[in-house]
Amino acid sequence: MVQRVQRVHSAGQRSYLKLASATVAVLAAFGLAGCGGDDDGGASASPGVSLDEAKPGGGGTPAAGGASIEEAKPGGGGGGAPGSSATIKVEGESLSLFGDVATARVMVPPVAWRADGSLPTNTTLRNARDVPAAGLKELAPGAYVELPTSDDSVLSLSTGTITDIAGNGQYAIGRWTAGSDSAGHTYAANQGQVWAVGVPIQVTMALDEKLTCSLVASTRPTATDGNTAPGSLDDASATVRFEKDVFDQFVPKADISLRYSIGSDKGQSFEGATWLGAIQTSTATRSSLMTRLVGSDPSKPYLVVSYGVSAPSTGGINGIAVLSCK
Repeated sequence: MVQRVQRVHSAGQRSYLKLASATVAVLAAFGLAGCGGDDDGGASASPGVSLDEAKPGGGGTPAAGGASIEEAKPGGGGGGAPGSSATIKVEGESLSLFGDVATARVMVPPVAWRADGSLPTNTTLRNARDVPAAGLKELAPGAYVELPTSDDSVLSLSTGTITDIAGNGQYAIGRWTAGSDSAGHTYAANQGQVWAVGVPIQVTMALDEKLTCSLVASTRPTATDGNTAPGSLDDASATVRFEKDVFDQFVPKADISLRYSIGSDKGQSFEGATWLGAIQTSTATRSSLMTRLVGSDPSKPYLVVSYGVSAPSTGGINGIAVLSCK
């Protein structure tokens, strides 16, 4: 997924850019690094391509070089039916998305970003997709057990625990852990599949404006190898601004700062940047970032950040965070 940027003029005043979602395939013929990635072998979805806006229920393609794991179809297939309340436990409290929302934005990152910052293989990179909200299923408010990824595909938790849940009606996040899902993933208590759902939003900003974002909710960071107990995301901040890409187009970019603790890695910091709505991986910084805006108020959107970074002692860690922007 990338952000489509549309220039809007207002009666001779400042130029404004309208941020809208669009879907782009990263083609193997171009090479990932040639599509906006780092020279070190990292990659991001090409941010400068102008495409039609994504329609609800559509969007998303596996990144080049990755083998797509088939997702479960409603009614069967893909590794088993969704679990019931007898096989799934819910920890914590949250809120469901607003009931009058017809379309939901669903973000399902890989179960684990690679610790060296290279693009994951043998997985489907399910960036944020806009799908009918009626396809979302929850066992408790904000504790989602089924996540539609298209009109006819859904990822569901088969057994395990839904934990680290948080939400306010405009977004909801959580982590599936100590179980398995319909795509064939299994994870121990110290691992898990993070996810986020939110209200789709379109934000318009002037070229000289920016959004300043601060942490409001997060899952606990987990170790890729599962050998360390979940830690904490102690703080996070971001600035969303416009910057010219390699195609000389103005594209929204997010500068992200994280401070986390896990195992013996206390108060560690990470700083990175990614085109808004893109997947950015870097072997130089051994990091992976995926971002998207959600919310109901265009003047106060929420920035959802999926991250994978390398902690000094723990190694690769993963998590998801929600930041309030203004």
